[in-house]
Amino acid sequence: MKKYILFLCVVMGCAGAYATPEQAHKHVMDKALGQAQHTETIRIAVLVYPEVVLQDMAGPMEVFSKAKNLSNGKYETYTVALSEGAIETENGQLKIKPDYVFGNVPDADYLLIPGANMPVINKLVDGHTYADFIRKWGQQDDSSVVSICTGSYLLADTGLLNGYRATTHFFVADDFSEQYPEVNLVRDVRFVDAGKYITSSGVTSGIDAALHIVDKHSGSTMRKMIARALQYRFHQEEDWPVSPHGMKYRR
Repeated sequence: MKKYILFLCVVMGCAGAYATPEQAHKHVMDKALGQAQHTETIRIAVLVYPEVVLQDMAGPMEVFSKAKNLSNGKYETYTVALSEGAIETENGQLKIKPDYVFGNVPDADYLLIPGANMPVINKLVDGHTYADFIRKWGQQDDSSVVSICTGSYLLADTGLLNGYRATTHFFVADDFSEQYPEVNLVRDVRFVDAGKYITSSGVTSGIDAALHIVDKHSGSTMRKMIARALQYRFHQEEDWPVSPHGMKYRR
């Protein structure tokens, strides 16, 4: 009982300092994070397009959503598309109305590029559909580009990854190396931080990349809190799966 009373004193201030349990909780969280005040906002623009893989975008966005809660609004995430109108994710699982289009999207610290299945990716690469838009972001001094899974193809199509370390989905890794020999492909990792460009491997590895970004801006304490909330084990290095019978993507 004494320990319980002491805990209440710590949380509530022993003198009614906090009018509500929510205020008391916020104080404890701010103290744990060591960041009661924030002046910087981290903005993440998420590119959406027809047949985009839902998990590629939803995983990182959930990380940034929880980071926003823990940082008093420090993280802001919005979607951007080539044109107005609803975007259907892969197999029509979800319809997304983008927040912005290319002509009116505000500046952001990060452009996040989710992946899609290879027929979709090949069509976009062949038409260089998003190359100019992505290249513009990559050429800005104050912004970075993040690719998730096969989104690496859309980033590499711009030439921005030439000479940089990068990764992609394990199943298409050999093809990626053949298509972009000037990119230094890294295997057996969840993500690669090459400074200006952050690339992740298959699907759920986008969560690791997003947690890494949170760590860079808000520290490991927040990153660990979010990972626990998601019941997710953050890691960077991992032996890639081995497909049966030597299967891999072939053109």
